Amino acid sequence: MTDRRGRKTSSGGTGTAILLTIIFLILKLTNVIGWRWLWVFSPIWISASVAVGLGLLFFLVIGLILLAAIIGLMKEDSKAVETIKGMFRKKKE
Repeated sequence: MTDRRGRKTSSGGTGTAILLTIIFLILKLTNVIGWRWLWVFSPIWISASVAVGLGLLFFLVIGLILLAAIIGLMKEDSKAVETIKGMFRKKKE
């Protein structure tokens, strides 16, 4: 899909996990496959697990960077330390 300026945009449509779930659901209800319901809905819970895992990994990395900056493992003049110090400085009005 493109916008008025001709740039490509994301539509946020139905994802692969939902399409697979619908296909598996139809196959299960028509007795084509004899899977347990856990596996019929597995595309949803597997993709949710991956999303949660990536989110936790992101926050772990950010936390480790903040911890390293706070306890002084990074050089005092590094960009990360300067950014963190800037976040906690009081702004002059």
